[in-house]
Amino acid sequence: MTEETPLPTLQAKVDYLELAGTTFRFEARLFGLTDFLQAEQLLFENPTTHPQEEIEQEDDYIQSEAPEEAIPLERAIIFRNKRNKRTFILRFPFEGDWTEETFSGQLDLNHITPTGRPLPMGYFDAFFAIVQGDSILHEAPFGDTRSLIPVLYRVDTKHSNVLLKLEYELVVQHSEYSNTLSFHSLKRGESKRLIRLLDRYNKYKKNFRKRAFKFRRFMFKAIYNVTKWTQPIEENKVLLASDSRSDVSGNFAYILDEIERRDLNLDVKTFFKPNLQSRRDWRDKFMLPYHLATAKTILVDDFYPMIYPLNIRKGTDLVQVWHAVGAFKTFGYSRLGKPGGPSANSLSHRNYTKAIVSSHNVARHYAEGFGLRENQVVATGIPRTDMFFDEEYIAAAKERIYEEYPTFKTKKVIMFAPTFRGNGAKSAYYDFDQLDLDALYEAFHEEYVFVLKMHPFVRRRMEIPELYADFFIDLTDHREINELLFVSDILITDYSSTCFEFSLLNRPMLFFAYDLDDYISKRDFYYDFEEFVPGPIVKTSDELIERIKNEDFEMDNVKAFAEYFFEHQDGKSSARFVDQIILGENK
Repeated sequence: MTEETPLPTLQAKVDYLELAGTTFRFEARLFGLTDFLQAEQLLFENPTTHPQEEIEQEDDYIQSEAPEEAIPLERAIIFRNKRNKRTFILRFPFEGDWTEETFSGQLDLNHITPTGRPLPMGYFDAFFAIVQGDSILHEAPFGDTRSLIPVLYRVDTKHSNVLLKLEYELVVQHSEYSNTLSFHSLKRGESKRLIRLLDRYNKYKKNFRKRAFKFRRFMFKAIYNVTKWTQPIEENKVLLASDSRSDVSGNFAYILDEIERRDLNLDVKTFFKPNLQSRRDWRDKFMLPYHLATAKTILVDDFYPMIYPLNIRKGTDLVQVWHAVGAFKTFGYSRLGKPGGPSANSLSHRNYTKAIVSSHNVARHYAEGFGLRENQVVATGIPRTDMFFDEEYIAAAKERIYEEYPTFKTKKVIMFAPTFRGNGAKSAYYDFDQLDLDALYEAFHEEYVFVLKMHPFVRRRMEIPELYADFFIDLTDHREINELLFVSDILITDYSSTCFEFSLLNRPMLFFAYDLDDYISKRDFYYDFEEFVPGPIVKTSDELIERIKNEDFEMDNVKAFAEYFFEHQDGKSSARFVDQIILGENK
């Protein structure tokens, strides 16, 4: 056998180095280069043939593809990061013949990377090398160059274009460990010009919006005040306003139905938009303050910021028809000093003349939350709860649900309806990891379906595995939660006011309060939570499963709970509202 000749070793002897600003000039001799190149030439360009074998020459017309063009060998200087081995190659094509051993050239230290930038932040070693394409075939260190350059050389390197400006300090010195030149790049500054321009634009846009909002608010108040001073109150005008719904629904729907049922001679105006962030129609911006100034009765059902700076005229009632039932979590001015609570100087809710509640038992909490006197809080009952005493409506609603979701008719329904976590709409979330989907599915999928009705503030939905899609059903987008309650056999909630309405059905409830201590410290309640809720408190999925399997629901508390928070259980709350609030009858 013929012994293989080992590839020669490439060595370098640097004769000249110069560092002038960011210009790096060098001249070196690469020993072993000729032998190396000849070996590489034989290996890559002239493969060995075997004379014993006859090589058949293919006809030209049989070849379907042109032969690939050979990748040339090149000299290079490479910079390799000591930590992550990231390598930058600066190529110097051969200008002479294969025997040329002298290697000279210059580099601009501002343009090292393929994108024409300086060395990024990090420690780099420099080597002479022979490369073919992106492959480094052989390399040699610079050796000891301390007699040719300063012991420590510092220079600033920069890169600048329309979008970006980079600044580094580059330190060049001999590395005894690698026996070559070492380049330490330190980032001094980075200015993303596009981002800076965008930041400037966004700042201008924000300031413009702020000034535009101030102007709109000024015009809104001006129209309201001018109308108030020049126009009389229209005794038959009722205005319904909400920034959390796009149509007549909830309490408003029941109030309007009662007005129409009695055929009262009232001029009802409605101003709705689906949320606080949506834009109001330009006509409404002018008509809303006019009607606010001339209406006898103004009804709002949630936070309504445009109305709070107004000085409501004498003779007009501004009534808060709050969207929630009962009194559970602290809200409004009951949350002074708590995360997400109002400022003591806030105008929010300050100008209501009345508010309604479901029972005299909670009047003091609403008075505190809205900054009212207790005698301004009227226990008419909540209009939309009339549906719980309307058997025809319940039957029709159940039929609609069963038609859309036939499974609800053949299996029991667990309704999961928790409230959100966070301080409000922008930060709202729910920790779905607290639910053990596998365990819930295994325990109940044969007998139940598990319906999710998340708070509308929670934008991220629970990811339901395809395997469990027939068991976990997300109905968050279903508009009316009360219709879903009619077909629910068990309610799982936490700190949501949904428990109040569900108590009217006298059905079992569980309170999945996995973060009770944390929630109390941030939000708090009007009552001792553990004594107050009409069902067991559970903190894990295992406890939840065990309670449902054992049917351990503590049902004795549900009826007393409903009687305490619903003073009137007769289906006539809408009628009392019209009588006492709109018609002003003192009953």
